[in-house]
Amino acid sequence: MFGTSGIRGIFGKEVTPELAMRVGNAIGAAGGRIVVAMDTRPTSPLLCEALSAGAMLAGCGLVNAGIAPTPLLAYASMKENCTGAMITASHNPPEYNGIKLFFSGAEYTRQQEKAVEEAVAGQARAAEWKMVGQKCARDYSSEYISFVVSKVDAPSIRAKRPRVLVDAGNAAAYRIGPAALEAAGCEVVRFNCDSPGKFVRNLEPNPSTLGQTAKQVVWQKCDFGVAFDGDGDRAIAIDEKGNVLPLDVQLSLFCSHFLKKDGNRRIVSTVEASLCVRETVESLGGTIYITPVGSLHVAQEVARQNAVFGGEPCGEYIFPSATPCAEGVLSALFIAEIFATQGRLSSLASMVKTHPMERRKYRCDEAKKHKIMEILNQKPQLEGSLTRTDGLRYDFADGWVLIRPSGTEPAIRLTCEATSQKRLGEVVQRAERLIMQAIDSA
Repeated sequence: MFGTSGIRGIFGKEVTPELAMRVGNAIGAAGGRIVVAMDTRPTSPLLCEALSAGAMLAGCGLVNAGIAPTPLLAYASMKENCTGAMITASHNPPEYNGIKLFFSGAEYTRQQEKAVEEAVAGQARAAEWKMVGQKCARDYSSEYISFVVSKVDAPSIRAKRPRVLVDAGNAAAYRIGPAALEAAGCEVVRFNCDSPGKFVRNLEPNPSTLGQTAKQVVWQKCDFGVAFDGDGDRAIAIDEKGNVLPLDVQLSLFCSHFLKKDGNRRIVSTVEASLCVRETVESLGGTIYITPVGSLHVAQEVARQNAVFGGEPCGEYIFPSATPCAEGVLSALFIAEIFATQGRLSSLASMVKTHPMERRKYRCDEAKKHKIMEILNQKPQLEGSLTRTDGLRYDFADGWVLIRPSGTEPAIRLTCEATSQKRLGEVVQRAERLIMQAIDSA
């Protein structure tokens, strides 16, 4: 049931109200209470009610936090020291939905997910009529905003008072994102923050989906822009010239920022991180620790290594001073801190040396992903040193290539980086041919 980041699939097919009710019953079996929140998809209220009903049937109390970004739900779970359930499919298209589970602010571990799967497959728990759970509503917005603002250098931000365009995509962060930046001292221009659930752009913010947003940053004379994904656990920066920062460059800026402001030299990232991230960390005397893809793995390694920061090139970042989960709202505040203390994003980004890189994905049947990877693993056919931390990664003298199954979509992902465009093209072509052959054979 669980992928890289919770349960996710097309509503009515892989994700149904019945499934949500069974998951709610499973996580509610321990009693106590659960905090639940949701994004702005039209199917989220239905799934939220179904999960709540299942939990209350098991005898568990419910605290409904309403529409909120995932990091707020994680904060509420941490504050209440209980399970949290977020109804969302993050950056996936509107026809998708899902459930992310947390306990005391951290994503469910693989062991906890396995226990839920086993419970869902078993008999539902039904409490006596007088023992069924009750539901209440609570708004955590103000205290959450105070919490995240306390983690950044708000005085420096207020001194600069940057003009910031915020594009929430009319998704989960449409209210909290702008409010947090204003509380930190920014002048906020709202864009796609006024019609929750009306998705006028792709919920995955990247250069190909933020064209109109980038134009607005320039037209509105903003110092920078910030775009959130569907559930607000990612924040993508746009510089004052309207350039969407490449995610590897943005990750490098975050690594540099934390290495410069803290004596801790430990950074955590994943097998997908580019050479520019590693080079940035090592140039500042830091050590980078590599994990499988997924914010859960990054968060666990940040705690294990007592690292100062952990991040993925998809834009999910872990800040050890806050909740141990991907924190898009706090990321936006740190972008404001970086601007206020170091200068314009365009100048900072220009100092990050990048190499030719390409990320592709190849659609396949969800049920065949494991078989496809088995075929690719049987006879490695690419040059370089092979590691299997997450999928198949080949490192060679002038670059690397990674082939792995997507944890959020029915697809195989290919990531490749090389020191020249010619070399990149050669490796991508060869890897793509192997992937397509494996898909056809599966």
